Amino acid sequence: MIQLNSMISRVLTGLFFFTAITGAFGQDNKWDLRRCVDYGMKNNIAVKQAAIQVEQAEIAYQQSSLQKLPSLSYGLTHGFSFGRTLDRTTNVYTSRSAMFEQMSISSNVLLFNFNSRKNTEAANKLSLEADKAAVDKASNDIGLNIAQFYLRALLSYEQVEISRIVLEQTNAQYKNTRKLVDAGSLPELNAAELEATVARDSATYVQARSQAELDKLSLKSLLNLPADQPFELVIPPVDKIPVDNLLEIRPEDVYQTALSSQPQIRLNELRKKAAEKGFLVAEAQMKPSVTAFGQLASNFNQFLLKSTGVKYMGEQSTGAYIKQGTTQVPVYAPNYDINFVDRKFSEYWNGYGKQLKDQFGQGLGLSINVPIFNGGQARGNMKRAKLDIKRSDLAIERDKLQLKQDIYTAYYSASGAFQTFVAREKSVATAQRSFDLASRRYELGVMQTIEWLNNQNNLTRAKVDRAVAQYEYVFRMKVLEFYKGQGLRL
Repeated sequence: MIQLNSMISRVLTGLFFFTAITGAFGQDNKWDLRRCVDYGMKNNIAVKQAAIQVEQAEIAYQQSSLQKLPSLSYGLTHGFSFGRTLDRTTNVYTSRSAMFEQMSISSNVLLFNFNSRKNTEAANKLSLEADKAAVDKASNDIGLNIAQFYLRALLSYEQVEISRIVLEQTNAQYKNTRKLVDAGSLPELNAAELEATVARDSATYVQARSQAELDKLSLKSLLNLPADQPFELVIPPVDKIPVDNLLEIRPEDVYQTALSSQPQIRLNELRKKAAEKGFLVAEAQMKPSVTAFGQLASNFNQFLLKSTGVKYMGEQSTGAYIKQGTTQVPVYAPNYDINFVDRKFSEYWNGYGKQLKDQFGQGLGLSINVPIFNGGQARGNMKRAKLDIKRSDLAIERDKLQLKQDIYTAYYSASGAFQTFVAREKSVATAQRSFDLASRRYELGVMQTIEWLNNQNNLTRAKVDRAVAQYEYVFRMKVLEFYKGQGLRL
């Protein structure tokens, strides 16, 4: 008995110090629902992933906007040729090694079928808006999940408080019974039964504390907080949490409000509009397009060997003959010997500006592209675009049905939870009255210990059932308030 009392004392003392220590971390470690929701919306991974998708959509939209402008490109080729190559300034083949350079500036602009790019830009803009709505949806989803986990944690702490009170009552009753047993007024069995109950209630209390910590850990995980970070919930009394009057709520009115405020509905409508623009883009791929283009270009060519002089070497036969009367006379040509030396590196660019000026050329033109047959790709794109529109229509219909289902489920669940709570209130009042009478009878020695314990257990179960019904009602009402556009608040 002394050992059991010592164990209970150590457990209660440890829990007291644990509570005192965790409460001393300061206000920064206090988390109410508003702070949890705000933090979760900013730091949850799903929300961050949706935000990255927005950045990608922004890039696609900006790119499609710039595609409406004329293109402009600059090209430069610089290299060395060896052996028999083409002299790019004279278009004559030569066997002399040379350094060459080609440069050009070109531009083109779409003149006809411009709506293709215009609709692409519009589709990308709508996709960007849809991705922004997806971020709002992800934030709303995480907000509802946080509210659910938050209220679950509050319920756990409510159960901790109930089990603590039960333990205190049982322990007090045990001490009183122990005195009566020692005085010989009650049999030892009464003390033994209460001693076992104290041990069981102590274990229940510790288990409730452990479950509360696990529920709090689940909430921290949802917030992407480290498991070891100090984190204490602000625990408002559940009966002080403001909720709307259920009798003033019509689920159809909530649904109509949610249709215009919920990002999921707006997201699907934007996806559909983007798909419609995508269909126009695919349709434009089957039409001719006319593009105007212009180009500026020039060349430079410099042989790596330069001539140092020419020496006349006389004449030599060419192997050809001409007729003079009846006589064939051989044809001779002068023979020259040209001396070459390596050109210094600093001389490679001699005449650079003059050559570029002499070789400078311009060009203008039109390009017409008429799609005739491309393996059914264009027509396939149109069919896929039509299917995207149908898919968007089905997504809108699906999410509207789901939204209505969620709202009506929350409404009827709140109504049922409220009725259950009212019934549980009566059960608690009845169980409390029965327990008070049983306690007085037990103190007078006219009730067995097991009967008193049964009354205590009935009261405990009634309180737990009432707390569950009350928190279920509060959560369902918070869901309805959320769909009414009031946000999440406790």
